[in-house]
Amino acid sequence: MTLHKIVYLLLCICIYYTNASPPIEQVMDKLIKIISEEQVLKPAEYKFPQWEKKLGLYRSEVRLNFFGEPVQAELRKNKYINVFDNNMFATGWIASVLLETNMYGRAPKTIDNEHLSLAVDAIETFHDHNQNESSVPLMTFWSQTYNQTTNAWESTPDNLRDLIADLDDNLERLEDILKVLGIKNIAQLIDRIRSTSEGLKNAFEIPPDFDDTYLNIGLGVQLKLLQDKYPSLYFRWLQTNSNMKKIIDLTLRYSYRPSSPYLDQNTIDPRTYFWMRDFIRDNPQAIIVTTWAQNITEVRTAAQKCIRMPFNLNNVDVTVGANVVYGITSAIMYDLLDFKDYFNQDMQTLYLSTASLIAWSIKNSMKNRPDLAQVYYPSHYNFLWYGSRTLFILELARHQQKVVPDVFNRVYSLLSDTYRSDVVKFFQDNVRSDKSSYDDFLGVNDTNIFGKSEPTGEDRIFSTAQTVNILIASFTYLDGNTGKLKWITDGPQIDTIKIMVNNSISWLLDNIFKYQPFNCFFSGSVKGFNQLPFWYPANFYQYLNGTTLDPDHFDTKTQSLVDSIVGVSGYIDETSYERMISEKHFNISTPTTFNGYNSPGAEFPFWSSQPYTHSVTLLALAQYNNLDK
Repeated sequence: MTLHKIVYLLLCICIYYTNASPPIEQVMDKLIKIISEEQVLKPAEYKFPQWEKKLGLYRSEVRLNFFGEPVQAELRKNKYINVFDNNMFATGWIASVLLETNMYGRAPKTIDNEHLSLAVDAIETFHDHNQNESSVPLMTFWSQTYNQTTNAWESTPDNLRDLIADLDDNLERLEDILKVLGIKNIAQLIDRIRSTSEGLKNAFEIPPDFDDTYLNIGLGVQLKLLQDKYPSLYFRWLQTNSNMKKIIDLTLRYSYRPSSPYLDQNTIDPRTYFWMRDFIRDNPQAIIVTTWAQNITEVRTAAQKCIRMPFNLNNVDVTVGANVVYGITSAIMYDLLDFKDYFNQDMQTLYLSTASLIAWSIKNSMKNRPDLAQVYYPSHYNFLWYGSRTLFILELARHQQKVVPDVFNRVYSLLSDTYRSDVVKFFQDNVRSDKSSYDDFLGVNDTNIFGKSEPTGEDRIFSTAQTVNILIASFTYLDGNTGKLKWITDGPQIDTIKIMVNNSISWLLDNIFKYQPFNCFFSGSVKGFNQLPFWYPANFYQYLNGTTLDPDHFDTKTQSLVDSIVGVSGYIDETSYERMISEKHFNISTPTTFNGYNSPGAEFPFWSSQPYTHSVTLLALAQYNNLDK
């Protein structure tokens, strides 16, 4: 072979390996390192522009969903325009995903005992301190501070609270910083922050919630199963989370029961009723888990102590429901303390009703109102993954021949049918033109300087990784003998799923560090004027003090609805409800359509966590790496 041919051959080899995807092990090592670096190992106190950062938590931040021309998009994605948020949800999920990666995948050890211990200790600070019994695993999104005036513990987002408390001074300093950084359109950003700050204040007074509560239950199950690897952490978790009877009592106390004669049980947010009224009609005896651990009777007095549900009324979010169903399933399957001893008839009804609602919602495309069905958790990919986790462990129970309650088999049938047909079709309908990757909504409506569409794919990594996780959870089980993930069956459908997974994994390996690793794992319940509950049909109007509120004689310009309770009590027949939809409420027409999360004038705050994106991507790669292909 001549010299020039040898040189040419070597050049071709170099080009091939330069363009080839990095080995999966190499990418996983890098992800583990990045995730580890995002954990707070040195706490910091708030002193603007320095944010308070609590030891053991992972990075999570509040951003504003601006979109459109490059200047607008920059306000959304700029690395300096965000607020570090100390919440339980992001850290709870990151810790859970890191553990799950080694439970079901093949990857290097994701987290050592020291760093997991810091995360568990941080999560423990999010217990509801207003409980009058010990060791109740009722959790809050934000940690609580004690108010000596009201003699109560208040849940508060410390950095947002402190930023807004001295807003004018902080915004002036922020403006100076942005000028130094060369950020454009500063005046518009400052005006937007001013306009949204007042509404954010009311969001600071939330009670405990069942999403964080059952996330913590699921984490407890994982710590139990991994005692050989992290020997002390499960026993530490038990010290403050052992009262399973109380948590089940609370779950039932605050559940939604449309046929109940009691106002605290049969009254729900008008937005919830709007999208799920057909389900309520067909399931009148349903018991459905709600978001908040609070009812109308309690909010009447607790609001004075700065502990209140948004709009003083409970709601149903299918993502919350998916987390609760998983928490219940795992607690009973793996004998978490005495949880199964209290799995009574009402709790079984709640379990089945909530799972049925999840399946119904997916099959009916959220009745075209994902903004109301996923009122706090807009990411559809995240919601679908939470639901698929239950299907995965129910499938595992079948292969392990575990004895489970009969209602588990009914839920398995619901979820297997939904995830192995409707969810697959959703992915096939929403895959991007490359047939490999997926977008949710962050940046999809951005344009370039010429006004031409130019999506930035900021949640593309997250959505694509979650798609892989959902498909693997829906179509595989963990073989107890080999420790490998095996496909549930053979056949044309499995071949299709394999192609989908292979395509997405190849895309992730090629692009994982090329896009912003953003996500929208949480948001406020209002994403613009049309999401306010007052504009939807209702049949219950009161103030917190019990006096009647007349919506037909109410001036929204001069009167306040902050202390109002506007809801739907019981069931309204569809003929009457359709008439109510055609009427105005507080002189506003019912918003009957949803125009997407990127609607002009409807920008909203959202919570994003880059290590959460990296964690679920790591999970996708590790599980793929463990597939019995």
